[in-house]
Amino acid sequence: MNRANRALLLRLIGREVRSRFIGSATGWVWLILNPLLLLGVYGFVFGVIFQARVPPGLDMPFVAWLAVALWPWLMFSEGVLRGAQAIREHAALISKVALKRELLVIASVSAVFLLHLFGYVTVLTLIGFLADLTWLGMFRLSLALVGLYALALGLGLGLSAVQVFVRDLEQAMPTLFMFWFFLTPILYAPSLVPESLVDWLYWNPLTWVMGEIRAGILHGEPVPGVAAGLLLLGGLLTLWLGWRLFARLNPYFEDFL
Repeated sequence: MNRANRALLLRLIGREVRSRFIGSATGWVWLILNPLLLLGVYGFVFGVIFQARVPPGLDMPFVAWLAVALWPWLMFSEGVLRGAQAIREHAALISKVALKRELLVIASVSAVFLLHLFGYVTVLTLIGFLADLTWLGMFRLSLALVGLYALALGLGLGLSAVQVFVRDLEQAMPTLFMFWFFLTPILYAPSLVPESLVDWLYWNPLTWVMGEIRAGILHGEPVPGVAAGLLLLGGLLTLWLGWRLFARLNPYFEDFL
């Protein structure tokens, strides 16, 4: 990416961030408050009503254990969904301005990750008062988030290209991602899943992401395992495939927008 495209990308990311708060005097507050409200709902339903508990060996409130994995999911799911909509949402800009269209997707996904990362750091700081976090595990956490970003960007690029031609995909994706959420061990530990389903659970790449994150800052295992390398490679492979699909379909966008 040359200097001009890098500068344009930074402007697009800034534009995406600002657009989230236009017309809202308390936009930055809601950036933290909305996920906290969602965390409160899940914590009450599963921690109080269904009496969910943290895995054995951890001494912390269920809501703290939940929050560590919930924010990465919010980054990933919103990043993919907004990235998938980026081309159609900017159809007017594409028809008027000559630019590398993949920058629109990269800006959408990157803005979501940056905003949620701000919230995640705030939440981890608050959790530090409720539970003992192993801050040496931040490197393992960061490596997992890099792999998660690559995975989200690859899916965002591929889905944004396909969605130009298959518009029904926009309606199906929120439901598919809700299903994916419950298939990922965010509200529960893999050890609580029936043995007949455990093997299937590990076909989900986000199972490994949540495992790496919790192992790093909750279980005091700061050194990344083999899974961390596989996650990063899988994310980069998804990014390459998404980029190739985007490049293949890109020349035909204007005929369908």
